[in-house]
Amino acid sequence: MLVVLDACVLYPPSLRDLLLTLAALDAIDVRWSEEILEELVRNVVAKNPDIDRVRFEQHTVTAMRRHFPNALVPVDPALVATLDNHPKDRHVAAAAIAADATTIVTLDVKDFRGRALANAGVEVVTPGDLVTRLLDDIPESVVLAVRQISGRWRNPLRSAHEVASILEAHPSMGPPIRRVAELLPADR
Repeated sequence: MLVVLDACVLYPPSLRDLLLTLAALDAIDVRWSEEILEELVRNVVAKNPDIDRVRFEQHTVTAMRRHFPNALVPVDPALVATLDNHPKDRHVAAAAIAADATTIVTLDVKDFRGRALANAGVEVVTPGDLVTRLLDDIPESVVLAVRQISGRWRNPLRSAHEVASILEAHPSMGPPIRRVAELLPADR
């Protein structure tokens, strides 16, 4: 499944970690544009004044680019101008069309109403919708993603169930993550 990740789902670190881990496991194939990455950086720095912009770009965004070298999609401004969804999110819709993506993953589904995306066959879903579909099709990949995140988080250490609890708090993620928690082995 080829998906464009909107900046709003890349903003929360734990949600970003889940989506990118799923991509690393080949459960999804991710795409983004320069404008999506810039929006991510701008929002992280604006809402977290203690985070240094350069350090965030060098650490997080550079790691995203390195691990997913095919994710960056060039977006033609002329395409953006033809779209009919919410103006602030037309660049995301254009990235999806340019990438020939099947899906946009966003928390702002209402901002993607319009004929252009429907005509292009692009579906707009929440992260919870995406994870639900993956649980229906490849539950072992979703469980493995949560377990891998647990294995990476060191400060503080978190069990897979604790990671699931953190993910469950994100909008749209409650029901699918509760399903994941049921599939996880008991903590030791």
